[in-house]
Amino acid sequence: MDYVTDTHSLVWYFTDDSRLSSNALNAFQTSETEGTVFVPAVVLAEIMFIARKGRITLSFDDTLKRIEESDNFEIAPLNAEILRTADKIEAELEMHDRIIVATALHYEASLITKDDILLKSGIVQTVW
Repeated sequence: MDYVTDTHSLVWYFTDDSRLSSNALNAFQTSETEGTVFVPAVVLAEIMFIARKGRITLSFDDTLKRIEESDNFEIAPLNAEILRTADKIEAELEMHDRIIVATALHYEASLITKDDILLKSGIVQTVW
């Protein structure tokens, strides 16, 4: 199974944070042997921003290194197809959430997220 990760989930997975749910952890771990975790470009931009602000201990460079060294992670570009999909989403979502959901729809993947709005939206299959 393929997954798309949001920012919190990826940071918590890479830092072994106990706030990551057991279902989310299982999704990341399962992808090591089957499937892919797509990391939307907007998630990387947010990690770069919050790392520079000192809000997380994980650096942007370490994040990229872990993704690039792993066989089960792939960076999902922000392209016209994903933007078109995002534009068609009817729910009231913040821009970055809209792009993350559109990425999950584009790749027909489940979204790893703790965001209540996304979990309850029914727009995309979620894991938490």
